[in-house]
Amino acid sequence: MAIRLAEQNLRVRVCVQGSMGVGIFTGVPKQLNGVSTLLQRMDWESEPGEPNEGMVGDYINFGFVGKDHVVDFKKGEGDIRDTQQDDVFIIICPQNMVGLESSIYGPLSEMVDAAGDRPVILLNPDLTDKVSAQGQQSVRGRQQRLDFSDSFETIYQFQNIYFSGTSYFPILGSVVKLGPLEPWVAHQRRDLVDNGGEVYLPIYSSETVPESEVIMTTLSK
Repeated sequence: MAIRLAEQNLRVRVCVQGSMGVGIFTGVPKQLNGVSTLLQRMDWESEPGEPNEGMVGDYINFGFVGKDHVVDFKKGEGDIRDTQQDDVFIIICPQNMVGLESSIYGPLSEMVDAAGDRPVILLNPDLTDKVSAQGQQSVRGRQQRLDFSDSFETIYQFQNIYFSGTSYFPILGSVVKLGPLEPWVAHQRRDLVDNGGEVYLPIYSSETVPESEVIMTTLSK
């Protein structure tokens, strides 16, 4: 995604949330541990003579979640080159951790405000509150966090359908949205004869996210 955007002469900043929390309770979600380093060590084919020569460091840059990582245009002085602003922000898997101080809401909302009208894309976000013993994220500012989460529009999603949220087998089907202007489509999974594989057949379409009850009722028909 970042390369495709850069090919359109857009400057992209790929961001991963940094350490959050207070004191000994600081850290990052285990799913994101080492992701920032991995991104910067990836082969972006941007070395001299490669297809994307010079792309990293110019059109693709890296950062963390927060307003300090939003770069605006700045006129250079003397021999100092102009600082080009970021055009698009891609944030990988932003998510909360247990504890009020470990909510991604603060740094992410500040970053969105600093970006202004520039696109902010969240990949696999989880902005739901995390239950803690003190109930911090369940009470304080909850409606504000919910409103902020709802301010994002889903432009692509693929999600499998199961009998329950705790069991990942068997797969009953999937719910898919293929683009910002595409409808939500629920598919039913069916096995082919003679162990020939599986096929997903569309059974329901909607302009909004289909309710789980509607999907299960449609699957049972």
